[in-house]
Amino acid sequence: MKLMNIKTFALAALVVAGLTSCEDMLRVDSKTVMFDYQNTLDDPTDTVYSVLGIINKMQKIADRTVILGEIRGDLVAISDHASEDLRDLYNYDFRAIKATNKYDQAVDYYSIINNCNFFLAHADTTLVRNQKNVMKGEYITVLCYRAWAYLQVAQIYGEVPYKPIDSDPAASGEKMNIKQVAQELLKDFKNADELIQFYDRYQPNYGKLGGETLGDGSKTTQHESKDLFIPIRLILGDICLWAEDFAHAALYYHDFLAGDDRSYTIGNYCVTWLTWDYMYTGYDDYTASIFGKNGCITYIPMEADQYSGTVTDLPNIFNSTSDNYYWYQLTRSRAATAISARQNYCYHAKRSANVRDEWPAYIPDKTAESSVLLRGDLRMAAVLETSYENLADEDANSSMYGTEIQTLNKINSEKIWLYRRDVVYLRLAEALNRCGLPQTAFTILKEGLCKETIDSLSQVEKNRATNINGVDITAVYDFPRSKFQLSKTAWYDDYVYSGGSRVNVYVAEWGSGNTIGIHSRGCGDAAYDPNYRIPVDTTAGRIPTLQDSVRAVEEALIDEMALETCFEGYRFGDLLRISMHRAADNGGGFAENEFLAKRVATRETASLDDKVDYYQTKDEALYTKLLGDGQSLNKAWFLVLPDEK
Repeated sequence: MKLMNIKTFALAALVVAGLTSCEDMLRVDSKTVMFDYQNTLDDPTDTVYSVLGIINKMQKIADRTVILGEIRGDLVAISDHASEDLRDLYNYDFRAIKATNKYDQAVDYYSIINNCNFFLAHADTTLVRNQKNVMKGEYITVLCYRAWAYLQVAQIYGEVPYKPIDSDPAASGEKMNIKQVAQELLKDFKNADELIQFYDRYQPNYGKLGGETLGDGSKTTQHESKDLFIPIRLILGDICLWAEDFAHAALYYHDFLAGDDRSYTIGNYCVTWLTWDYMYTGYDDYTASIFGKNGCITYIPMEADQYSGTVTDLPNIFNSTSDNYYWYQLTRSRAATAISARQNYCYHAKRSANVRDEWPAYIPDKTAESSVLLRGDLRMAAVLETSYENLADEDANSSMYGTEIQTLNKINSEKIWLYRRDVVYLRLAEALNRCGLPQTAFTILKEGLCKETIDSLSQVEKNRATNINGVDITAVYDFPRSKFQLSKTAWYDDYVYSGGSRVNVYVAEWGSGNTIGIHSRGCGDAAYDPNYRIPVDTTAGRIPTLQDSVRAVEEALIDEMALETCFEGYRFGDLLRISMHRAADNGGGFAENEFLAKRVATRETASLDDKVDYYQTKDEALYTKLLGDGQSLNKAWFLVLPDEK
């Protein structure tokens, strides 16, 4: 289906807003800024066009944000048919990348930033009509886009020019790393509470965009304009997380998830074995839930065809399609497979109808499964489907067609997601953990936060929340019972055949409630799994410290991020952030480089055996390159800006 391009979006929005426009106003000629710097934005027409024009520019960087977030991590591998541009990125030889590499174009991120800077410096936020400030909502929207773009470009290039909002457009700006960039961005939100309160009441709303009827009777995808804007609490949470202001990050994430007028519960959809020994998993409800209306928050809208504007190429990169002759370019790495296979899938069951004690059981027998993706966590099998089929034509050109068919169910060709519900919960866990609340963080993974689980946390930990570097964050424990309810298990009688005899079993299924641990998305009843817990080193009588628990939860958290968000573009940022958090544990520096280096270096060699060290075998040359001196900002992690080549 064909999606109206952003120029048409702008016209539709102006009609909704009751404004007028002219065709010349919708013409974008400059590659870096779409406005005349002699102009002042003092009319609502200008602000509507400006915001939609920025969304238009966001389309250009949508694919590369996903690609650059994954291909530098440990979860994807290139196929023999990967493009040269992808292959160069995967090889981690960024200084040798050609200027024509379509993923290495920093100017496109700065095009967004420059337009945001112009808008923020020139919009008349004092203009009031009908007792309403008519531009401040767009001002906050653009402030959020600018912050998001800066965080992205800093993750990609390591040290980047940063220009204040009202700086000279021609100035290059001082180069800063991502922590420094985040600290500067916080200055733009110094009156954050006031901005949040205003945005809650007056977030821009341009109505429904798209949905036009085509000649064949079909309709283009219709977008709610509010779904295209970045929630201010989420971008503030991200900025604080990168700036390592963990207390305020946790508060912003919590307030988004469980605020007075919101209730983003985790939900209870999961990928599950339906019977004790049948290799059948219920995929559809899981993928529909996490990427459906209730699971996703904000996205970049893409066009349905090139005639309309910018389309995504992700389907041709991750999927077997007729356009690529069924040769996909990126797939799961051995490390991604290993993280999935090494998990335990736990059923919570009863021994018999007459024995009331409960017991966990692990199924299936990992060694018995022919498919490695059915040996542990089931999410990878749900989202990355593979099959073999002879699609080649019976002619001399038959060898040009691939026969291994791959489909990534996370791809939506008209929506590139920036935030979804589980990503926010994982970042909340990350922030809480670094606040020194590892039990609370791990509860998000194991059971889900609600009154029942919060009541079971140690009082020592909850007391600690009253003073996190001078900030009281006890509000993070407010998940009201009326909205957040633990999913209970209900029992049903089932049977399997074992040795030719019918054997009754009692298997748990989720009952009423709307909150589970994220680990249960693919690992069964994680809440009842005694082996899924915070691991600590107690060898030789050693007494574990709080720091030990924090670091142990980070190990579980980075694996959960892989299991839940693989192929979505978050991976390198997740590895980078947690590596940076760990620098303080080692007395300072930019990052604990080994945390990232050992994972990326084992992307092709990771062990699938639970009993073997996951990192035993690695690409030593890549490991050495990514390790650097172990603690300084390692430029080998990042692409190179044009002025440094």
